[in-house]
Amino acid sequence: MQTHGLYDGAAYYYLKYRGQYSDRLIDTLANKCHLNGEGRLLDLGCGTGKLTFPLAHFFEETVGIDVSSDMLKSAQSQCELLNIKKMKWMKMPSEKISPALGSFRMITAGDAFHWMDREHVLKLSYDLLEEGGALALVGQGHILGDRSLEWQKAVQHVVDKWFPNRNRRINAVRHEHIVAQSSFHSLLTGQIHSERERDIPSIIGYLYSTSTCRKTQLGKEAPQFEKEIYDVLKTIDSSGIFREPVTDYYIIAYK
Repeated sequence: MQTHGLYDGAAYYYLKYRGQYSDRLIDTLANKCHLNGEGRLLDLGCGTGKLTFPLAHFFEETVGIDVSSDMLKSAQSQCELLNIKKMKWMKMPSEKISPALGSFRMITAGDAFHWMDREHVLKLSYDLLEEGGALALVGQGHILGDRSLEWQKAVQHVVDKWFPNRNRRINAVRHEHIVAQSSFHSLLTGQIHSERERDIPSIIGYLYSTSTCRKTQLGKEAPQFEKEIYDVLKTIDSSGIFREPVTDYYIIAYK
């Protein structure tokens, strides 16, 4: 699927308002994949490095690829601020990875695999992994979850009003079924549940981090959109603080 430009202009919001993956998830990946500081990591659809950075210290080198220049600039800026030398960032689609990148101990994708030609990317990833290497697909889902909470339903109603023709990416076949049909073996799946608090600016910022609610699409009407979100949420809870159930999922398979 063509995703070039979908996230351009969203990197600031993505970096600041997307929730981090839990320490329990990162520890689970490290333990299940026997990470020991050796080898290389390839992070597909890396974005601002939300998954790349917490995994980096488990490897000698990491490579993050993405199609968004905006996202990659943000990731590179973080490296420069932290004086990290062992992380590389490249603009390219995951469907174009090749042996020119070298071999890897682990290949990951965080909240990005649904945008890709999944079967093709799995085949290419398998070829780039070392024997015994691991593939890990992880995600955290959307802030609005299953729209079961009153505040989530209210925000969704406003989003539907302002973005009626937004493109929803829906995969009829689940990731784990696609992986199970590939050359990878010993499929492991799991979920890690937690909770965080969100204030209204954080909720709005998260929405702006997504491909379907980009602030650039609103133009001069952005303040009105934000006011409607603010007003409806303050009606639900005057404190402006809301509970967000969080589910980190992982799908791990081996070569």
